[in-house]
Amino acid sequence: MAKFVFRCLVLILSLMLTTMANNNQKAYAQESLVFSKPGPLDYHAQISENILKEAYARIGIKVTTMEFPGERALRESNSGRVDGEVNRIRGIAKKYQSLRIVPVAINALKGSVFTKNSKIKPTSWKDLRAFRIGLRQGAKYAEYGTTGMNVIAAATNKMVFRMLDRNRIDVAISTALEGSNTIRILGLKGISMVEQPLVTLELFHFLHEKHEALIARITKALEAMAREGRIQNIRNKTFEERPNN
Repeated sequence: MAKFVFRCLVLILSLMLTTMANNNQKAYAQESLVFSKPGPLDYHAQISENILKEAYARIGIKVTTMEFPGERALRESNSGRVDGEVNRIRGIAKKYQSLRIVPVAINALKGSVFTKNSKIKPTSWKDLRAFRIGLRQGAKYAEYGTTGMNVIAAATNKMVFRMLDRNRIDVAISTALEGSNTIRILGLKGISMVEQPLVTLELFHFLHEKHEALIARITKALEAMAREGRIQNIRNKTFEERPNN
């Protein structure tokens, strides 16, 4: 009789643990996370969004995004009003301390100089001190690199490059990808990119601290995608499908 009772208790406990595990999986499977991304027309963020949608689908979670101006995107994710940030540079959590990095690089940017003056060929941030500089608000790598300089910040890349076209600034700081696409979309002439980038940085996904328990799972999914070549494939496909306006 005692053995029978013991076996029943073991069976009941096993069923309870299985049910709890299944409920935890279902909770995440039914969850839809919302991430902020900088915009408008942030091509790196769009690439990273597409990568994350596949990565989270692999662990049963649906992802949607909300687009905000660069600085506000960070405020939204850091506050927990959204669940995290699509992509940012590694050191962003020093200021936005509620964000937790997912330690797999999902993208990269080249911070570059665009100008109408072929004689301007900076190789470092300090070489820009003599110039009027335009950049997009919330582009943290550019804000950090030009601290203390003569900077005019605008809400969008289109506004930055229109200022350059109209000679209101001497140089524009943008990523090689975003800057080149903005010039193409606006049909601007006479603006070129300095061949050597000022900086090359990896981009990472960040989760709000309330989702810290998810980091290990999404890390494994992203590592698998990297091994399979899926991250690079998605980058290439998203770039080919970039908008024309």
